Amino acid sequence: MTPTDLGEAQELSAEERPSPLRRWTIRVLVVLVALALVMIVPGPVFRAVHADAARKLVDQVATGRPELLAKQDEFRSPLADLGAPVRSWTQVSCWLSPRYSDGDGEQDVVMFYWQRCSLLAYEIYPSPSGASGAEDVADLLGGDTAGSPSCSEILHDVLTPDYGAGRPAEYGTALWWVNPDGDPPAEHPDSCAVPTPDDPAAARVTPGVGGPMAAETYVVYRVSSPESSVDVGCERRLPWVLSCAGEPPGFPVL
Repeated sequence: MTPTDLGEAQELSAEERPSPLRRWTIRVLVVLVALALVMIVPGPVFRAVHADAARKLVDQVATGRPELLAKQDEFRSPLADLGAPVRSWTQVSCWLSPRYSDGDGEQDVVMFYWQRCSLLAYEIYPSPSGASGAEDVADLLGGDTAGSPSCSEILHDVLTPDYGAGRPAEYGTALWWVNPDGDPPAEHPDSCAVPTPDDPAAARVTPGVGGPMAAETYVVYRVSSPESSVDVGCERRLPWVLSCAGEPPGFPVL
C-alpha cells in the first residue's frame, strides 16, 4: 500500500468512527431501554411465574381426595338419621388473602398476596320428614342452632370437630340447614343458595351422587382439607418501586 493509500484509509476510518456526541447518545439510549425493561417486563414475567405456581398448587391440593373422603366418612356418623345424600362431589376452592408487614416499618402494609386452596367434599341431604325448620333438624341430630332464624342456619354441636373449631392446618367440618326459597338478608344475598358442583369458583370437580333436588329444604355437610398456599405477588403501579396497589389480576388461578 502506498503512503497515499494509507493516508486515505486513515482519513476514511476517522470519518466512519462515531463522534463523541453520537457515542454518548447511544449510551443514554441503551441505559433508558434497560431501565424500561427493568420497570415494565418484571410485571408480566412475575405474573406468569406466579400463575404457574398457583396452577401447581391446585394440582397438588387435588391429590388429597382419598384422604379427604376418608375424613368425610369418619366425621359423618352423627348424620346417620339423614339417610343417603341426593348430591355429592369434591372440588378445589381457592381464594386470595393478604400478607401484611411483619412490623419492620409501617404497620398494616400489604407486602403480597397468598393464593390459598383447600379441597372440599360436599354432601346434600333432604331435610328429615316432619322437620319444619333448622331447630327441628338440630334436635333430631342432637345439636343446636344459633337461635337467629333465617333461610340458612348453622347446625352446631353435631359434628366433631364442630363448625369453626378447626385451624387452617387441620381438617374442618361445616353443617347447615338451608331453605332455597327463603328470604336472604341484604348483606348476604346468596345465603339461601344450595351449593352446586358447577360453581365457577371451583376447580378439579369430581362428582359423586347426582340425584334430583326435589325437597323444600336441605342439610349441607361439608368437609375441608388443611389449607395450602403459595405467594402470587400483587398488583404494583411500578414494579420494584411501590408497594402493593391491589390484588394481582387474574388470581386466584384455578
